Amino acid sequence: MYQIFCSYQFLFYIILFFVSCKSRIESETLERIHPRNSKLIQSSVAFYKEVLPGLKGKKVMLVTNPSGIGQNPKRIQNEFNKNHVKIVSLLGLEHGFLGLEEDFSNQPVTVDKIFNLPIYHIYKLKKKELLKILNEVDAIVFDVQDMGMRCYTYLTVLKRIMDGISGKKVELIVLDHINPAMEIGPRGDSLEKDFENFAGAFPSLLFTGLTMGESANLYNSEYLKNKVNLNVIPVENFKRGMKFETLGIPWNTPSPNLPNLDSARNYFSLVLLEGINVSVGRGTPAPFVYFGAPWLKDREELSNFLDSLGKGKYYFQPIYFKPAFSKYEGKICLGLRMNLVEFNYDPIQLSYEIILYLKRNYKKDFQWVKWGSKYMVDNLWGSDRFRLAIEADLDYKNFHKEFSNKEITENKRIKKYYIYQ
Repeated sequence: MYQIFCSYQFLFYIILFFVSCKSRIESETLERIHPRNSKLIQSSVAFYKEVLPGLKGKKVMLVTNPSGIGQNPKRIQNEFNKNHVKIVSLLGLEHGFLGLEEDFSNQPVTVDKIFNLPIYHIYKLKKKELLKILNEVDAIVFDVQDMGMRCYTYLTVLKRIMDGISGKKVELIVLDHINPAMEIGPRGDSLEKDFENFAGAFPSLLFTGLTMGESANLYNSEYLKNKVNLNVIPVENFKRGMKFETLGIPWNTPSPNLPNLDSARNYFSLVLLEGINVSVGRGTPAPFVYFGAPWLKDREELSNFLDSLGKGKYYFQPIYFKPAFSKYEGKICLGLRMNLVEFNYDPIQLSYEIILYLKRNYKKDFQWVKWGSKYMVDNLWGSDRFRLAIEADLDYKNFHKEFSNKEITENKRIKKYYIYQ
């Protein structure tokens, strides 16, 4: 009997060993993989192979930057020429065709040096001017990496394009991308009409829960009655729930202050800090990784508070930094470095708790930043409710109750527009 027991015990440890090995292997697969080992097929592959030949003889407007096919202008020129497709103009995104510009262009139209073509800067164009140039072409090719957030301006550009060609023959071709916010889902509050601006005009929650292509499908269906001649080219072999880091997708910088995936991940929490008088690391080697100000004296206390809040999902390190431009240019800032350990946390809660803490503990120094006639955080959030809740010293749990039902409703609404299940 004892021998039988020992045999079973031995068998148990053998099974436990293999389960442990399997678990370690699975955990290792969560690490980043080389792009050549990726099973995903980017939308640009189908575009060049299947879609571009069908545009033969047509006039095209190109909307891209190095996060899309704009990373290889020479290939664009060669492939378009080979297929007898004429690029007649470019539509300028916030950071320019090369994605290097910190600020918006001061001119409505400039000449792009790579293509020697006019590049129209959409945020400087009047509505009539935009409608005219959009409807002078047969097709618009739209290919940029987005962040899955309403306040990231590329989604606003997509909306304005769709508004401008609704009911027209112009074809809109959207090369889809997977964004790092996919696993977060739809979160935050809805956009109020009085707070529409270039940093947020798309009718969604703060986090869309969708890819750019899925957002285009939703907007076309629910707001434009499918009057846009829309063609979304999907990424192949992606399924919801996959971590961005495991996909083998190279991070092609969509804007100067999101140079790497760490900045992109932290952006989800720290972008709302743009609405107060702290630096978020613009003008440093670590934008949206650092945040701070010359007056942030008690960094250790804030760090300890946030570490207890994160429960191991993130931690913060006290640092010094000196921005070369933007807020506190040339001044030494006392700040924190944000480090993510796990991605299943609430980025809105973290934003709220940081700002609430600073408002409570730095009464003489803390300020809300104005953007035109409104507060910047209101334009980012989509209403004044975020700011007013902090002004009222409301804890996050009670603030979240104000929009939690919207998150549930939105989660149901957007599912029919999923390209990826």
